[in-house]
Amino acid sequence: MIGGSNLKRKRSKQCALCENFFKNSEMSEEHYPAKSTGNEDIVALDFGKMVDLMMSEKVIEKLFHKDNQGRTLEEVSGNFFDEELAQTLYPQGRTARSLCRQCNTFLGKYDEAYKKFFDNDGAPSIIKGYQKLTRLKIIKAIFAKYLSVPECKGQNFDFITFLQEENQETYEGKWGLYCIKRDYSTDLFGLGHLTTGVMTYEEGVIFVLSDEKFIFHLMDFEPHEGYRSLNMMELLNKTYTLISGRDLHDGGYHGHFMIQEMLKV
Repeated sequence: MIGGSNLKRKRSKQCALCENFFKNSEMSEEHYPAKSTGNEDIVALDFGKMVDLMMSEKVIEKLFHKDNQGRTLEEVSGNFFDEELAQTLYPQGRTARSLCRQCNTFLGKYDEAYKKFFDNDGAPSIIKGYQKLTRLKIIKAIFAKYLSVPECKGQNFDFITFLQEENQETYEGKWGLYCIKRDYSTDLFGLGHLTTGVMTYEEGVIFVLSDEKFIFHLMDFEPHEGYRSLNMMELLNKTYTLISGRDLHDGGYHGHFMIQEMLKV
């Protein structure tokens, strides 16, 4: 009887939020990040080819070809990326069967709040005008996405109750959530690299998640001295300052992560 019970459990999937077990067909396809923030037809950057191209004159020839006159650098670099450096990775976006349907529906209200933050570029002058509960949901939306990040599998996050209780305003666990806004300093050719990953330090780990406008770091230790970012919990204070890539003198943790990814090639 015990063996049969264990076999049945192995054939089921555990919801990362309610922690109950369900049949695979009862689980939902959760997008991480949200589909509405650019998580569609994800492509990978071919770092090996990029290094080769950067050492040749082909990049300059492509970007400044006479046929590109009158077009913006963003348009030109976008086409260059698609034609030369992109590899199809997730045609339907990054998804994971990490949540049951009921929990996915529940977290949907958090995603709706985050979309307001995303659409308004995180502008403090606008976000501070939202009710505190909306700003709280924005924060919880990002915490919740980490439940689906592959590199986080096996982590016993202590913010589950914080997510389950919609009106709970305080979280005193060990994980800190930090954010930087994308710009040309964070992205090669101005192209956002939507990826996930993990960086390991003596003090602990950093889990990386990003969408088309923002890069997030979930950390179980205090940031190193000199590290600049927005602590997402500061949204509850109404007064906060967005930190962009150009504000990071050495690239910050994002710069370290991109180097780490390039060295994997």
